[in-house]
Amino acid sequence: MKIESEILDPALKASRAGRFDTMKALHALEEALGAPAPRRERTWLHRVLAALDVLSATLDSQALEDQETQSLLTEIRREDARLAPRVDRLRAEQADLRIAVTSLRDQLAPDAAVPVDTADIRDRLASLARRLRAQRARESDLVYEAVNVDLGVGD
Repeated sequence: MKIESEILDPALKASRAGRFDTMKALHALEEALGAPAPRRERTWLHRVLAALDVLSATLDSQALEDQETQSLLTEIRREDARLAPRVDRLRAEQADLRIAVTSLRDQLAPDAAVPVDTADIRDRLASLARRLRAQRARESDLVYEAVNVDLGVGD
C-alpha cells in the first residue's frame, strides 16, 4: 500500500497525538484509582470520576479524528481493501469502549445513600483499561502491517 507522504505524515502525527493524549488520560485515571481511599471515599470517587471524564472526552475526540477523511485509519481503509474489515472492527471496538466508559461513569455517579465500593470500582476500571490497551495494540499492529510504521515511535 502506498499512502502519499503529504497525507501519511500529518495522519501519523495526529494518530500519535491522539494515542498520547488517551494514554495520558488513562495514566491519570490509574493514578486516581491508586490513591488511598479509606476515610475519604467520596473525595477519592470524585477524583476518579474527574479522571474518567477526561478519558471519556479524549476517547471521543480521537474517535472524531479517526473518522476524518484524512485520518490514518481512513487512508488505510481506502488504500487496502483487505484491511477494511479490521479498520471497521477497530472503529467498532472504539465505539464500544466509549459506550462502556459512559455507562460506567453513569453507574458510578455519586449517591450519598450508597457506600463507595472502592475495590469494585478499581476492578471495573482496570477491566476497561485492559480493553483499551488491547484495542490500541491491535491498532498499532494494523498500522504497522499497512504502512510499516510504529505508532509508538516519533513525535
